[in-house]
Amino acid sequence: MPQIQKYPAGWRVLHWLMALLVLTLIPVGLWMASRAEAEIWGALTNTLYSVHKAIGFSVLLLMIVRIIVKVRMKSPPYPETMPRTLQMAARSMHHLIYILLVLTPLFGWAGVTAFPALTIVGDFRLPAMPFVAQDEELASRLFYIHGWLAITLAVLIAGHIAAALRHWLRKDGVFQRMV
Repeated sequence: MPQIQKYPAGWRVLHWLMALLVLTLIPVGLWMASRAEAEIWGALTNTLYSVHKAIGFSVLLLMIVRIIVKVRMKSPPYPETMPRTLQMAARSMHHLIYILLVLTPLFGWAGVTAFPALTIVGDFRLPAMPFVAQDEELASRLFYIHGWLAITLAVLIAGHIAAALRHWLRKDGVFQRMV
């Protein structure tokens, strides 16, 4: 097998940190939404919302860093044995995930700005998103879009994980680039 070129260590750490954050966001988001839908309000629901907002905003900030890194650094090449169509599919999947990792938290942030529900813990508040009016009807629409974007993102991430496992089992060098 030819020498595998890996992503730089910092890039790999950022990838796995974001994976951990996003894989935390999804169940927390589903749990808090189910409690809200069932009209179960209290300390646990408030904590779930606070955690979800804090992690979601962190993902948005880390995505800015990740995009800067992606623009400035070239990704290691795919193995020569990987078909071009599969390489194009992988790049397309990554681009869609990147887009959704920006759009999903942006819609969530816009929603908590419109609601308004910017408080995370104690006196710590997220900054209000510029140019978003306080309007509960607007917030409802923004949260609806946020939810569908999150579901779409979760499906793409499931596909990404399945592809990563496939590459790991095949030992074709693709999985090893990110570990």
